[in-house]
Amino acid sequence: MNYEELLAKSQTKRRGRVGIIGANGGFGYSFLAQIPLMKKLLSVRLVCDLSIEKSIELLLDLGYSRDSLYPCHCQSDMDRVPEDGIILLDDSSLVGTSDIDVMVEATGQPELSAINAEQSLLGGKHVCMVSKESDCVSGPYLYHLAKEKGLVYAICIGDQPANLINWISYIEALGMEIICAGKSSEYDFVYDLDSGDFAYRDKRANIPELRKYWKMGDLEKTLSERSRLLADYPQFAVPDYCEMNVVCNATGLLPSTPHFHYPMINVKELADVYIPKAAGGLLEHTGVVDSFNCFRRPDEVSFAGGVFAIVKCHNEKVWDILDEKGHVVGRNKEYGALFLPYHYMGVEAPASILEAYYCGLSSYHRCDNVATMACRTKRDFKKGEVLTMTSAAMHRIIEGMDVTLEATASLPENVAPYYLITDKKLLCDVKAGTLITQDMVDLSGSALKRMIDSMK
Repeated sequence: MNYEELLAKSQTKRRGRVGIIGANGGFGYSFLAQIPLMKKLLSVRLVCDLSIEKSIELLLDLGYSRDSLYPCHCQSDMDRVPEDGIILLDDSSLVGTSDIDVMVEATGQPELSAINAEQSLLGGKHVCMVSKESDCVSGPYLYHLAKEKGLVYAICIGDQPANLINWISYIEALGMEIICAGKSSEYDFVYDLDSGDFAYRDKRANIPELRKYWKMGDLEKTLSERSRLLADYPQFAVPDYCEMNVVCNATGLLPSTPHFHYPMINVKELADVYIPKAAGGLLEHTGVVDSFNCFRRPDEVSFAGGVFAIVKCHNEKVWDILDEKGHVVGRNKEYGALFLPYHYMGVEAPASILEAYYCGLSSYHRCDNVATMACRTKRDFKKGEVLTMTSAAMHRIIEGMDVTLEATASLPENVAPYYLITDKKLLCDVKAGTLITQDMVDLSGSALKRMIDSMK
């Protein structure tokens, strides 16, 4: 696909007006830095965050003109902003009545994100969703609402869910059978074979015995020993389940296991590990999603933003040629790995806006409640406790809860999705090890609850 050709065929000639809610973060910064480079196609029309002053600081730091910035607190304020001005808001309820064409939602707040998206769609705006915490619960409702309104609802390119959904679509269009698809977890596990030095983010250790398990010998023993020797470092993350929930809903693929396998592997080992058990791998079933921890040398390229798909090798000679070129083919020559080792956040997110506004295209071809992030208590909870969502290292989690990703059809009908219950109050005592269901939590007034119920 050539973007110049695609956009040239669009009937839309006016430059697209873009709004973003949740601007003051890493995604918002990279996104707002990118749009001015695309001035022939897009312009920033609206920026909404909790603090207008912080938004002004951000925009000035990025080189936007102070004369173009217009703080607004009501509809009449917005109506007075000239066409080349930027509307600044601290109240997202006003976004739906603005004159933008596409709204980008990046707050990361499940309830608020869903409401913002719904109001924007009802106001006739396309929506590009960055807040995966909301999408994994409200995505099916918002997708179908957009279809009813003749609009686009899309999960935004620039993060692993949309990138993987697009990658799966591309591979399936080529006729290949996907055995497993997934992503790496957020941070690499970096090991220096010469010194024995290990690094995970800002943590360092010398682990010479890990050298013995650098090369894949017996698969089960190698993976077990790598995990054991690195047991002091996080080997799973809640956002991975959230992101793969989004992928399941968009593709129909199911979770490989409720907790994923999380093998500690190098990229070159993908096609040896994510294959059926009968072929020497980990999988009980095919057509699944999973997540792994990237185990690499310091001189190897990071895979911490990457996605992959394992496919069945359909022709021995073809895959021999690919193997000779250095592509990842399994030891048994039956499976290969196709991958993208990066995502570029707000730098590439405008591609979603171009596709939505100019072409009427979404990252979604479907969006159904295929999988659900369920949660079980890791400790006893008391009636009246609030299940507070905290943010640490960009991870939005509920302390004291264990998360799984399971096929929705295998769970009780009233299961409570993880991000439905954030910041909600318990209506009863709950023992450790209990699956949280909706009747245990005060969901009165919840927009997410209303959206879930409307899809039944």
